[in-house]
Amino acid sequence: MIRMKLSDIDGVLTDQEIQELHMADALPIEYDEDSPEMSLEMLKQFHRFDAVPVRVTQEMIQKAKTYDKDYISFFSRLLALALNDNEMLKKCV
Repeated sequence: MIRMKLSDIDGVLTDQEIQELHMADALPIEYDEDSPEMSLEMLKQFHRFDAVPVRVTQEMIQKAKTYDKDYISFFSRLLALALNDNEMLKKCV
């Protein structure tokens, strides 16, 4: 199940959209054969990934795309290089 807050949504929502979100939040969860309720044993099979959310601007994404269409991998390599560069680390502290 995904949980979101209104503050997680970018942009401006209309009053009707906000009302619809509140109404959806009040609805009960309906499980079916495609998405059954999971037992504790089933949930234990999932493993949490070590992930760190990083905010990037549209400008940063566009610049990264000029170097590599797979900009997510580009950012990953860039971050790895920066973390291994002591001078770069000093600039960020």
